[in-house]
Amino acid sequence: MTTDQLQAYLREVHPRINEDELLQEMERHATEHHVPIIDLESARFLQQLIALKGATRILELGTAIGYSAITMALASADGTVTTFERDETRIRDARTFLQKSATKERIELIEGDAFERIEQLQGSYDFLFVDASKGHNIRFVETFSPYLKRGGLMVVDNVLFKGWTYEPSEAPKRLQPLAKKMASFNKWLLLHPQFQTTIHPIGDGMAVAIKQ
Repeated sequence: MTTDQLQAYLREVHPRINEDELLQEMERHATEHHVPIIDLESARFLQQLIALKGATRILELGTAIGYSAITMALASADGTVTTFERDETRIRDARTFLQKSATKERIELIEGDAFERIEQLQGSYDFLFVDASKGHNIRFVETFSPYLKRGGLMVVDNVLFKGWTYEPSEAPKRLQPLAKKMASFNKWLLLHPQFQTTIHPIGDGMAVAIKQ
């Protein structure tokens, strides 16, 4: 059985996550407009991690159209999600979709560059999801992990970068510098003394780090 066949099998046997119609609408929009969102396997993985952790305060870097924010809010019945997005088009689309979601009162979308709007954060968080500009992952972790509670979970998406982190020279030439940065980030995070980290081959690769 090939990897594609295994993925097709998992999509078939797993039930869809809640708000099925809205999330499918968002998936179609993302495909049509070439907006990167997490895949179903990654969404389920995020939800399970949040449920296992019992996270009630979630921080996200990179809203896009709000797909992962809604997914995470659905995993925590009383939880809140604070999410940053700087792209004006994606902010507009995210607000449109969020208004359709039963979770809209529990999701705070902060518009603008996360580094510039960090003063809007209040308190600490149980869960941090990093899914923004990949070339800034180290800076994201250094800047926002202080807001993560000890014992909190941090998840960084796309850390395998289509497998190019294994061999950056196999990436298209224009993407090789980013592939090298991603490979360096993975090594940096795995050796970081403040985190216990594992990398999972789910979606495009997800690093799960427990703050010590």
